[in-house]
Amino acid sequence: MDDSDYLRLLTRQAEQANDFLSNARKWERERWVCQRLLTALNLRHRLEEFSTGNEPPDVLFHDASFEVFFVLDKGRRLNDEWKEELQRRRSALSLSQLLRREPRPRRIPASELQARLGPTLRKKAHNYLERGLDLGELDLLAYISLKREMLDLNSSFPPPSEYLRQGWRSLSLVGPNYARVLFAHRDAPEFLRRNLGRTVLFDVGISL
Repeated sequence: MDDSDYLRLLTRQAEQANDFLSNARKWERERWVCQRLLTALNLRHRLEEFSTGNEPPDVLFHDASFEVFFVLDKGRRLNDEWKEELQRRRSALSLSQLLRREPRPRRIPASELQARLGPTLRKKAHNYLERGLDLGELDLLAYISLKREMLDLNSSFPPPSEYLRQGWRSLSLVGPNYARVLFAHRDAPEFLRRNLGRTVLFDVGISL
């Protein structure tokens, strides 16, 4: 494969990323996050086993009612980021024009990563309770997509006390190369309860 072939491949990948991040494919993105969690937990699944919820929940899988949300760097927007990257790749005449120096991500402890969930969970809890929704019927799933920080996998997760008090049935997170069930109550799906408190590592990391 020469440079021009590789440039076309990179451009096609950026086009696919932009399509995947479109509003029309919102549910597919949410289902993909659920699939990443299930794969990490070594749970076999088929596409026909997923269905849409009433928003909330976003994705239904057997007895799980997943409400999916994304955790990004402050001020970062995936749609804008990939639109800009697509233009960069389309206008590049050589691979060298795509090179740019990126700062090394800062390692953050699990406690700091877990705290990043707070703003979204507080907002969701407030809004859903105002709408009369039962938080105890929802399985929260956070997708971690950070460019400037990365989880220190040697650090320990603290008890998720604040999020427990909010009343969700379960709370899990998926990162580029790891997944963890932070808590799961006795009425949560069995596959979440079985993996409670265990950080699972992926062989190959995938992120948006």
